[in-house]
Amino acid sequence: MDRVVQYANGLPLVLVVLGSLLYRRSKAEWESTICKLQRSLHKEIYEILKISFDALEDNEKAIFLDIACFFNGEDKDYVATILEASDFDPIIGIQVLIERSLVVHVGYKNELQMHDLIQLMGRNIVHQESPNEPGERSRLWSHEDILHVLMEDTGTNTIQGIKLDLFGQKDILLNPGAFTKMKRLRLLTIRHAHFSEGPKSLSNELRLLDWAGYPSPSLPSNFHPHKLVTLNMNKSKIMQFEGIKVCENLRKLKFSYCEYLTCTPDVSAMANLERLDFSRCDNLVEVHQSVGFLNKLRHLDVWYCSKLRRLPNLKLPLLESLRLGVGCSSMEKFPNVVGEIPRLKQIYFHSTPFQELPSSVKYLIGLERIDICDCKKLRDLPRSISKLPCLQYLSLRDCTNLGRFPISSSSSSSSSTSSGWLALLQSNKTEATVLSNGFPALIGLEITYCELAKVDFLESLHCIFTLKYLDLSGNNFVSIPACITRFTNLKTLRLEDCEGLRQKNASSGGKSFIDNLPMMLPMLHRFCRKMQILIKVGAGELPEWFQHQTRENEMCFRMPPPKKAKLAGLVIGIVLKMDALSPCFDHINVYINGRNDIGGRYRPYDITLELDGVMWLSFFPRGYLEGQGETNLGDCIRVSLEFEGEGKILDGDRFNKKLGVYFVFDNTNDDGDDDDDSRVIVTYHRRKKKKRVD
Repeated sequence: MDRVVQYANGLPLVLVVLGSLLYRRSKAEWESTICKLQRSLHKEIYEILKISFDALEDNEKAIFLDIACFFNGEDKDYVATILEASDFDPIIGIQVLIERSLVVHVGYKNELQMHDLIQLMGRNIVHQESPNEPGERSRLWSHEDILHVLMEDTGTNTIQGIKLDLFGQKDILLNPGAFTKMKRLRLLTIRHAHFSEGPKSLSNELRLLDWAGYPSPSLPSNFHPHKLVTLNMNKSKIMQFEGIKVCENLRKLKFSYCEYLTCTPDVSAMANLERLDFSRCDNLVEVHQSVGFLNKLRHLDVWYCSKLRRLPNLKLPLLESLRLGVGCSSMEKFPNVVGEIPRLKQIYFHSTPFQELPSSVKYLIGLERIDICDCKKLRDLPRSISKLPCLQYLSLRDCTNLGRFPISSSSSSSSSTSSGWLALLQSNKTEATVLSNGFPALIGLEITYCELAKVDFLESLHCIFTLKYLDLSGNNFVSIPACITRFTNLKTLRLEDCEGLRQKNASSGGKSFIDNLPMMLPMLHRFCRKMQILIKVGAGELPEWFQHQTRENEMCFRMPPPKKAKLAGLVIGIVLKMDALSPCFDHINVYINGRNDIGGRYRPYDITLELDGVMWLSFFPRGYLEGQGETNLGDCIRVSLEFEGEGKILDGDRFNKKLGVYFVFDNTNDDGDDDDDSRVIVTYHRRKKKKRVD
């Protein structure tokens, strides 16, 4: 019964016919009937379904047959482009098919889908054009029929479309003249097939040529497809482009994975080109300068072209996607931008040998995100990058030769030392000067493992009200300037693997940045009330200012009223030492009153046996605790650790660790007395029962 319902798939008239066919028959007869119907339509079902087809106009009939034979499950816009080039009217035609339930438009996928039985009916209509000779039919999709036509050279002028997909590698002996007689061929798709040689000729009426693995170094010399819309020849042996240089209707050109391709064609006569893909062409050295002046080009892809040295100047006003930064290990420089490109939203570079970016990046006025990773030769960023009006995320990772970050010429460095913090402590207010430039829309800034010795560029940033995420991990600076308090909406400050923060220096009163945290945190919270801070450095012991420490897995506190200030937040410190007997684990879960979404997760990626230990310091502002009743008089605050490995909870007592908690209060008293001491916070430790370890 399930197979019957699945076969009918919601078509009531089909259920009626099936009911009459299967009435009073055995289960084995049911199975046999369904198997037969899946190969060919029952005559009565076919006649019922064909009524809807016969009522269509010629335009809708042609569109219906193209979808049934070639485009079921394809993107609606892509299909409409091909059909329009075939001189059909796809907008009204597809809508008529949808209204008559012959085609379904799946909106969230933008796909055109056809019921299996309706598709079978459409293909049966084509089959009836010439039941015994496939070369006399208008459309071919069966690989047996197609191979017969191509190998026996039985093609005719009747054939309009061919779609061959063998779903597996197979060598085919192609008759070189097999396409010669197919003068009306509009659509040709060949996939997963190895031909011994290429064709001698192809129809100039082609709108779609999609031949993956094309076997010849060039297209036929007499091939001049002026109506061609899509040309896809990925993984082919193509080397030359004679014959296709004048394709004014071409919109999509794809030659990815073409290992013999060394240069791209002159596309100056392809004024309507929208998508150009040469990705993973290992021997591509040169991109023709005409590529940079295509007024309608939206997508340009040269990813993993390892020998490509440069791109031409870019004057592409409609460009939306530029993929050039990954695997382009010979790319000497980023192309010069000529004129504004407002639609490009993101650029990404990985391991490219750029030494700098041109000042013309200022014309990429629509950029929202820039990702630059592992570009070891990158020395500088132009100041013009700071003027991009829409840039929200800037990420620089592992750019170890980066000399400086662009700063405003009007910025000063007076607050980059501890004197800035002392002045801030005395003035009890932060500087909120609005600069004339400096990343006005930036939300997230990541400059990690770039070996920066200073971060004074923070003073020149204009994004004091927009910046929410700042990651400066893996750098060499010894302190964060007091101007960090200008970023009043900052939510996250990450300072992992910044070993300089442990360095004592004279400008900080002989103390390190970490030593001075108890003095800094109340000021930070006063101006940046939402900011969480995460620090990770190598260390064997917690700082002395942690008065509450334990080697247990849990600490609990009960909150009495503070003497002169209210709670600003708390710092959780974890020190972990590994040795040969330490269990392997994936991460440490930290819970605050049972909530892991507050405490977070700490991963031990770079903890080795040679290290003295690793220390995490995490500051959680009061806002992380509010709303749960954890900051009122008499409330209990419980901080606990949980070690997890391979999806199991491990015995925390087997780890050489130390847990510390430090309470930060708004520092309103003048004598600097610290409210976080044993007289103010009543603390007790509770050992949790050991969980069973599998």
